[in-house]
Amino acid sequence: MNMTKEDRRRLKGGLNVADPIALPIPDAQRISGLSRSEIYRRLQAGDIQAVKSGARTLVLMDSLRAHLASLPPATFRAPKQAA
Repeated sequence: MNMTKEDRRRLKGGLNVADPIALPIPDAQRISGLSRSEIYRRLQAGDIQAVKSGARTLVLMDSLRAHLASLPPATFRAPKQAA
């Protein structure tokens, strides 16, 4: 999944009057980089919050941002040297 400049700006928390406060699951997937299954797992665990509007499930952006901010930083090891 490729994120656009706008997606990255939103993920960083840049405030814009047009920023949504909630997104449908496919848009939350695209912006966060999380899989559909992972979003549902995080919803069930209470790490991400959502609301219902009729049949639609809308993920609250503040909870999605907070969840991503709570994740540990990625660590990397140097590749093993060929013998």
